[in-house]
Amino acid sequence: MSEIHLHDIAAACHAAGYRVAEIDNGLEVSGAEDGGAFYLFPQNGWLQVRCQVLDGADLDQARTLDALFETVARAQFRLIGCRFGFDPFTGLWLVEDLYPGFEAERLPAVLEQLAFVWGSLEGVLDAALKRGEAPNDDALDAAFELVAEGRPN
Repeated sequence: MSEIHLHDIAAACHAAGYRVAEIDNGLEVSGAEDGGAFYLFPQNGWLQVRCQVLDGADLDQARTLDALFETVARAQFRLIGCRFGFDPFTGLWLVEDLYPGFEAERLPAVLEQLAFVWGSLEGVLDAALKRGEAPNDDALDAAFELVAEGRPN
């Protein structure tokens, strides 16, 4: 298996119009539009791509995190193509783990996917955090703009 090289990743992100900066043991990749950033870290031949969904200050607003964690579990169950990671110090993250040999030029599509998932879930995560409301299946479908064509058989 071949390893993922940060130089190739940085070049692919630059070519797609992202700003790239070296950080500790990885890269920070950001777009000009929304100011959001992605953090890329090589780990044992894999590449972990993260974007922060909620920081510690956001989490401090909640009376309880029960609805937030239920929302995350329900969203994760829908096979969103990435996973959530939680750190009590830095907050809630969306995470994508890219396998050894992943083609660097495909990374911008992964960043777009993470941005789409975060944008889609922003409202339901906010409701869970601030109002303690976990979404039902219809609310999650609506978040992803999914509409059932008919009743299930």
